Amino acid sequence: MQHQASAYPAVSADVLVSWKCNLNYTIVVWVHQGTARVHFEDEVISLRPGQALWIPQRTAHMVEHAADSLALAILIPARHSGPATGRLLRIEVPSGQTGWMFYLMLLTLSPLHRGQMPTARVAEHLAHFVVKEHRSPASPLPPARHPALERARRLLRHEPATVRTLGDVSARLAVSERTLRRQISAEYAMGFGDFRQRCLAVDTTPDQDRPWQPVPAMSTRWMSFPQHRYALWAYQGRGSVSLSAPGADEQQIHTQRLEAGELLVIPDGYSVRLSIDSGALFFPLSMPLAGSGQRTHLRLPLRIPPELEPQLMRQAIAHITALRPPHFDRREVFTLLERGTHYPGLRWPEDPSLAGIARRLLLDTAGAANIAELAAEHGLSPRSLQRQWREATGQSLAAWWMAYRMQRAEGMLAAGFSINSVARWVGYGHVPNFSRAFLAARGRRPGSVHHSTVSGQRNIY
Repeated sequence: MQHQASAYPAVSADVLVSWKCNLNYTIVVWVHQGTARVHFEDEVISLRPGQALWIPQRTAHMVEHAADSLALAILIPARHSGPATGRLLRIEVPSGQTGWMFYLMLLTLSPLHRGQMPTARVAEHLAHFVVKEHRSPASPLPPARHPALERARRLLRHEPATVRTLGDVSARLAVSERTLRRQISAEYAMGFGDFRQRCLAVDTTPDQDRPWQPVPAMSTRWMSFPQHRYALWAYQGRGSVSLSAPGADEQQIHTQRLEAGELLVIPDGYSVRLSIDSGALFFPLSMPLAGSGQRTHLRLPLRIPPELEPQLMRQAIAHITALRPPHFDRREVFTLLERGTHYPGLRWPEDPSLAGIARRLLLDTAGAANIAELAAEHGLSPRSLQRQWREATGQSLAAWWMAYRMQRAEGMLAAGFSINSVARWVGYGHVPNFSRAFLAARGRRPGSVHHSTVSGQRNIY
C-alpha cells in the first residue's frame, strides 16, 4: 500500500486550530506532507513528513500548518497508556511504513470503521516507532575542530554501551583526559557529562521491519440519518451497501456493491448497513437536509475523477473529525461533486421487473444483450420496456446502459488498463469508435484519464 504525495488545491491561508487541553485522551499529531507546528506553553515543535508527536493528556497545545501541508491527528483514550504516561514523545515512521500508518490512523477516525481496529493495536503500532522522549529543541553537536575530540564524539555515538566515562574515552583514543576535557570546554562550553549526552541525543529510527496484521472485514448495524443527506465514498478497497426505505421489509432491501473510486448517494431518509471488505476504507459525507428538494431515488454509484480526489479528501477528512477548520461548511463537498462529477449518479429502476433487467445489463459490459429477449423474459414488449424504463430512470434504456458502460471504462482506465483492452471489454473492436463514445458520455478523451496513484493523503486540521 504505497501512499504518494500529491499537489493539493491551494487554500487561502494557513490552517490554525485553537488551543486545546485533552483531559481524557492522548493525542497523536502526524505529518504526511509539508510541515506542521505544535505550540505548547513554553515551546513550539516543528514536525516534518513521517514525524509525529505523542501528546499526553492534560497538555495544552495548538496546531498550525501551511495550507499545502498534510497533517492528521487521532485520539487515544486515556485507559490505553501506550508507550509512556505523562510524557511528550516523538514518533518517526520510515517512508516504507507511512502508507500503512496513514491507513491505520484513518480507520480510527472514520465512524464507519469504528471497532474494526482495536485502540490497543493502534497504540502498539505507534509505540513501535517511538524514538525518544521529546526534549526542548537541542541541535546536534557540530563536528569538532580538534581531531582527537572529533574521534571521541564519534566513539560515543557508535559505542555508548562500552564507553561511559572520560577515562574510557581517554584509554580508547590514547589521549589524556586533560586534553579531552580542555577541548570539550573550549569548543562546546560544557563538561564531559553534557558532552556525552549531546552525542547520544542523535537517535536512529526504529527497526523498519514490522509484522503488520491484516485488518479484518466488518459489518455495521443499520444506521439512519433522518436530518442529513449522506453519500459514501469508497476511497480504498470494496464493500457492499444495503439500503432500506422507511417501512420497507426485508424483500425490499437494495444491496449495491461499492469499489475504490466510487461514491454512492444515499436516498434521503433511507437506512444504511455496510459490509466492508478487509483493507477497505470508506468515508461518510453529509450535509443538513433542507425543508424541500428531497431526493428519494435509488442511484448507482458515480465515479470520482482521479484529479478530484485530493480536494475531495480534504472535505472527507473534515467530515469525520471535530478538529476541522473553522470555515468548514458541510455543503461544500456536494457543491464540489455537482461541479466535477456526474452527480448524483444513474437512477436505479425500482420496479422488480425493471430491476431484474438492470442487473442483467450491469453484467454485460460488452453491450451484447438482446433487449427484445430481455423484455420477453419479463413479460414486456420492447416498446413497453422502453417507455417504462424512461419513466423509471429519466433516460432511454440505451442511453442508461451506455452511460454505465462508459463509467466502468473510466474506472478501468484510472486503474491503469490500456485503452485497447478497455475498448474491447466494453464491446468496441476499434479504438477510435470507443474514443468517440467515451468522449460523448464522459466529456473527455480516454487518453486524458490518468492512472490514480494518489492514496492516503489526509488532512484533519
